[in-house]
Amino acid sequence: MNLRYALTTVSLLALLGCSQHIPYAPSQDHNALAEAEFVHFVAAEPVVTYDELCRATLLVADGEETADSFEQRVEMLSSRGIVRPEWQYEADHAVDLGLLAYMIHGACDIPSGLNSRIADFTGIGCERYALKDVVRQGIMPYGMAYQIPTGGQVMAALAKGDDLMAKRGMYESTEREINSPADVE
Repeated sequence: MNLRYALTTVSLLALLGCSQHIPYAPSQDHNALAEAEFVHFVAAEPVVTYDELCRATLLVADGEETADSFEQRVEMLSSRGIVRPEWQYEADHAVDLGLLAYMIHGACDIPSGLNSRIADFTGIGCERYALKDVVRQGIMPYGMAYQIPTGGQVMAALAKGDDLMAKRGMYESTEREINSPADVE
C-alpha cells in the first residue's frame, strides 16, 4: 500500500509540472554585454539560462539595467513576486516554457485564472497554469510547461509581454517613443 501511495504521489507531481534543472553553458558571459548586444545574443542562443532570463525580464519590467549580478536579479524579481523564493534554480539552469510564462505572468501583471490562483498559493503546478494564462493573452503559443524554448522564442515572448505592458500604460515614461507595434496602435 505504501509503494502505491509513493508511486501515485510521484506520478501526480510529474503530471502537475515539476520543473527540471538542466545546466547549460552559454557560448559567452552575458554580463559582459551591453543591453542591445545582450538581447541579440540571447535571441541567437539555442537555450536560455535562468540568469539570462532574469536579466531579460528585468529589462522588460524596468526598461533598463537595474541589477549587476545574478543574486541581485533574483532578489529584485522575488521581492516583486515574479519568481518564487522557494525555487532552487542556479544561474546556469536552462529555463522551460513554464518558468518563462510564470515570469512573464508576474512582470506583466496578467490576470490569473482560478487554477493559477490556487496553484500559486500551493506552489504546485504554478508554472503550468501561468503558461495557460499567458497563452490566453496571446503572448506565447501553446506548449508543454516542461519544453525548453530557444532564445528566439524567449525574446519573442518577452517582446509581446513588453507590448502588452506598453498598451496598458504600465511604463512610467511620459515621452512618446516608437519601439514596438504597441507604440503605433
